[in-house]
Amino acid sequence: MIKPGFIKAQVAKSAASRQTSPFLRRLVFSVVDEVAVAHYGVHYPTKCLQTSAAIRAVLDRFGIQSRLWVGAVCVAEVFEDAGFATWGGFWDQDHHLWLTTEYDELVDLSISQVHRHPRSQRSDGIGMPAVWWSDLGQWPPVIRYLPDAPVKVALPGEDAADLAMFQGRVMAALDARFATGSVQDTLYARMLCDVEAMNEATRRGDPWLTRAVVFVDARIPFPAWIQERERELNQLGAAAPRRLAGLDADAGD
Repeated sequence: MIKPGFIKAQVAKSAASRQTSPFLRRLVFSVVDEVAVAHYGVHYPTKCLQTSAAIRAVLDRFGIQSRLWVGAVCVAEVFEDAGFATWGGFWDQDHHLWLTTEYDELVDLSISQVHRHPRSQRSDGIGMPAVWWSDLGQWPPVIRYLPDAPVKVALPGEDAADLAMFQGRVMAALDARFATGSVQDTLYARMLCDVEAMNEATRRGDPWLTRAVVFVDARIPFPAWIQERERELNQLGAAAPRRLAGLDADAGD
């Protein structure tokens, strides 16, 4: 059993440190991931909106505010065949959704499934860790998140009903975890939180990070669209215009 007092203490710890506590991060990701696998199956990689909305609902329950964003993301895409690597993600004609917390953390669970996305170039992709990043001013040279605009979820009939069902299953799974789980067993194996933790995971031999280092060693530049958008955001900040083509912010990836 995970006692209410323990959760209350974790929420207070998060507020005091201005970062979601490691335990709450593991709890949120493990529960939403478990339900997303069961509910969406092979379609999980295309459900960035749904997983982000469910995470926001769980954080709301803990009293931690968050906001959904749509934008571009570019990450190193690596494969079992070590001789092949490329940039992957969503930009220009494509888009992605994630959320930021009131503590200025960027949270993205479905990026861990990008290697299984229908647009992935190969079937032997190595999944990257999920992202709960605590320093938006410092990104490693193998990941870029470039926001376009905040999002309000307004899905049409069947999609709205499906999202409600998914979120209901997430809340039921969370309650079950409180009732029958334990703090010690609340695990989520792979998560990127900051550069220091990322370097430590590389030293431990994380399969994505140890392959992604080739982008650093070879100084492989980000795609031109990503570079140009990053310069624009750095120069103009919140005044930067929206750049994602053909964007339907309510549709997800």
